[in-house]
Parts: sequence; C-alpha cells; structure tokens
Amino acid sequence: MKQRETIALGLMALATVGTLAAIFGYERYRRATQFDVVLIARAPEYGNWDPRTITVPRGQPVRLHIRNIDTVSHGFGLPAFDVAVREIEAGTATTTTFTPDRAGEFLFLCTVWCSERHLEMTGKLVVQ
Repeated sequence: MKQRETIALGLMALATVGTLAAIFGYERYRRATQFDVVLIARAPEYGNWDPRTITVPRGQPVRLHIRNIDTVSHGFGLPAFDVAVREIEAGTATTTTFTPDRAGEFLFLCTVWCSERHLEMTGKLVVQ
C-alpha cells in the first residue's frame, strides 16, 4: 500500500508541476508573439494621450488597451492600419488588436468630440 501511495503522490506532483510549466511556457510564448500597449485617454487640456508616442515592432500583433480616465467620451482612430474604436465612455476601457505590416510613423487620434481642443488630441505610432 505504501508503494502505491508514493507512486500516486509522485504522479500528482508531476501533473501539478507539468501543468504549471505549460501555463508559464504558453504565457511566455504569447507575450513574445503579441505586443501589449496601454494607452490612457484624457482631453488635451488635461493631459492628452499618454503616451503620445507608441513604438511597436513591425509584423507582430499589437494588443492596444485604451483606458479613458476622463469625464467625457473619447474614440480612437489609427487610419493607416484601419483601426477604429467608436466610443470609449468616461471611466471605461476597451481593447483592440492589429498587426502593423509596414514600418514608419503614423498618426492616431481621438474620433469623438471631447473638448474645444479636440483636434489637438493626436499621437504618433512608430513601427520599427
């Protein structure tokens, strides 16, 4: 009986360690193949986009987390890669994914009228 218990405990430990190793391995692979960016939206008079310039690698999927910490709605547009988020209500967040297929500098902007200085709410995406 003691030998069976030892084998069972060994198999259980192996399954636990194997599962954890697989989870961490997959997460490492996912992070290596997907680039995560957090972008904060505020009206221009209160800070604008943060960061104003985002640098990402060419050909790698980019997951963009946009948080609106403002009291008004914002939108997000990246015309060069046909990315658009219609409206991000005050105090909420959204996520969008795209893959930049060419290098260069590209404009992103707010697509919802947010203040008198709305036209100043722009940023730059740098694809290397």
